[in-house]
Amino acid sequence: MKKHCIFLIVAFLSAASLPAVDSTAVEHLVLSADEDSLPAGNILRIDEKALLPVEEKAFLPVRGVDMDFQMRGSLRGDFPHGGKAAAKFRMDDIRLNIEGNAGKKVYYRFRQSFTKDFNTLSFENIVSSVNYAFVRWSVDPKATLTFGKHVLALGGHEFDAVPVYVIEFSDFGSSLSSYQMGVSGEWHITPSHDLILQVCNFRGVPGNEFYYGGLPDGVEETSFPFIATANWNGSFLDNTLNLRYSASYGHQATDKGVWIVSLGHSYRLRRWGAYLDLMWSRQGLDVSSILSGSANYPDGILRTLQNTEYLSLVGYLHFFISPTFMTFFKGAWECGGIYMPYEDLSRGIYRTNWNAQACLQYMPTKDRDFRLFLHYNFYNRHALPLGRNLGMADFSEHRVSLGIIYIMNVL
Repeated sequence: MKKHCIFLIVAFLSAASLPAVDSTAVEHLVLSADEDSLPAGNILRIDEKALLPVEEKAFLPVRGVDMDFQMRGSLRGDFPHGGKAAAKFRMDDIRLNIEGNAGKKVYYRFRQSFTKDFNTLSFENIVSSVNYAFVRWSVDPKATLTFGKHVLALGGHEFDAVPVYVIEFSDFGSSLSSYQMGVSGEWHITPSHDLILQVCNFRGVPGNEFYYGGLPDGVEETSFPFIATANWNGSFLDNTLNLRYSASYGHQATDKGVWIVSLGHSYRLRRWGAYLDLMWSRQGLDVSSILSGSANYPDGILRTLQNTEYLSLVGYLHFFISPTFMTFFKGAWECGGIYMPYEDLSRGIYRTNWNAQACLQYMPTKDRDFRLFLHYNFYNRHALPLGRNLGMADFSEHRVSLGIIYIMNVL
């Protein structure tokens, strides 16, 4: 019966499988838990003979399968400045994860979100709600190759966090297309240093669908929409200090590309941990859409801004009050502007934003897969004079959430 259930799930979701989450991790300091780590202690062993007809021989027999649902739901109250307060129950995040090993050198993972669009990405021929659908091959103990849809290898710890634990992302962190089809090679230089080289699709649909206001007049999109990334991860001081640095370049259109540099630093001890992320980006076409989405033109036509630049600084601190109670504080400061004038737009900063968060979590189970939380977030966006010329406006709000995080192991 178990083999039929597994085959039905895989066939229905058109994928392979996905992994268990490091349940001891808090929001981000699951450094790489949302990546590809595979804690052997969490894998349920299944006899491969139970998965295949007796007369068939498996080229890569399944040696381990782990499946779980990750969910976060809350009662959320929004209190915008000068606006009308509102409250509602909502499912913030729910994802199905399946992962496992096939043979001794092949690892596979599948994850799908049920709170995202199910539109098919025409370039990648897969629905946009699928986060992971990849296979990793261990070439030797120091090198691996990954092919399929997986996360962009950007540095920083907010971007690398397990999404179900991140109650509020920074504006820049939530603006990027995190998961793309591509190939990655990872070299484990030493036990504490890794180098990742990656080439992925930059987008999964044509430019007129991908950018906020479509392609600007006179801009011809590239026929090779790839983004290349070099990522270095280093651990120091008995793995208490971790650095995640990356540099990426993607080709957008003729004479237009995007640069992303991300520097992540974290320090973690038994009862507390912290991280500090710095991200900078120059975008020939506004792929983040933060500025484009803030502009408000008199004719009501949506436009994609050009020559945009962003700077994002994110800080985080968590502390375990006891084995069952944990609190964290998080803040971000960001700005966006035009780095090169064009048409009637001047060079300069157009808007800034910042937010502050505080959260108390109660974890009654030993594995911490079940959590109750009370979360507060204050957000403020300020339009500078250059931004006001484009119709950008100030905005601020308080948000309070009372919710649950639950990782339910199915297999």
